[in-house]
Amino acid sequence: MIRDRGKMKWQGMFIPQHVDALRGYDWDNTRIEKPTLDEQQLEEINDTICEAMEFSMAVEIAYYRSGVIEVLTGHIHYLDVHNKHVRIVTKNGEIARIKFSDITGVTISDKP
Repeated sequence: MIRDRGKMKWQGMFIPQHVDALRGYDWDNTRIEKPTLDEQQLEEINDTICEAMEFSMAVEIAYYRSGVIEVLTGHIHYLDVHNKHVRIVTKNGEIARIKFSDITGVTISDKP
């Protein structure tokens, strides 16, 4: 019968100072809270999205996801008002869906 020590066998790889440092490290220190947008910022985002859709321009959409602001570049394919999300076609041809409430900024991109 194999008597595997499981997790215990890997603990010998660290010296005690490393174990203490890892336990004390704040893994969520890079996380941020979701920013709140005022009415003027929401209006600017709306105007930029409408302009990009009308003239088929590429946009960079900054959105909040799991404590981090991420940026997605592509063309706006569809605004789904019923489900409250925007569909974006990336340069890879994939379709990404982003909720309206997660969008923090939209800019028109110089990249096609």
